[in-house]
Amino acid sequence: MFSYLLYFLFNFFLYGVIGWIIEEVYCLVMTGHFQEDGFLYGPFKPMYAIAMSLLILIQDTLNLSTVLLLIPCAIIPTTVEYLSGLLTRHVFHVDYWDYHNLKWNVHGLICLQFSLYWTALTYIGIRWVQPFIQAYMYKPFFSTWFVLIPFLIIAFLVDEGLTIRKHVIMNQTIMSESKK
Repeated sequence: MFSYLLYFLFNFFLYGVIGWIIEEVYCLVMTGHFQEDGFLYGPFKPMYAIAMSLLILIQDTLNLSTVLLLIPCAIIPTTVEYLSGLLTRHVFHVDYWDYHNLKWNVHGLICLQFSLYWTALTYIGIRWVQPFIQAYMYKPFFSTWFVLIPFLIIAFLVDEGLTIRKHVIMNQTIMSESKK
């Protein structure tokens, strides 16, 4: 049980960083520059971390066939993206992405085009990338991850705390300026 928790956390942190890299590269290709801000301070995207960790857990537990794996690869990232968008919009009053100008969007938070992207990326990740990562990065360096995970958890929690503080201050500033 403990070893699977360690494996889950390894995947959570790894795919959070991979997600940050994917978004930075996408932004650079689409706009000619890196993303100017993100939700967290550090190089980590929680949506990718959550979606991929859940998908790996599902695949490890159920060992889905090629066709059946497409179903959670479509549903989980899209659901995580929608719920994350609702959270940032309604709690922090910030939209980090806006799909209103794309066809078949829901509240500008999810759309068919990006749901198809997430389905393809997560499917490739689960089918081909994750077996490589498990064999060549996780298993050979298990004792290293065992030591690193507590430090990564602390760094993540500090980043979350600083982020929440930043948004509380921003919201207080906006509220006080709107009262003037």
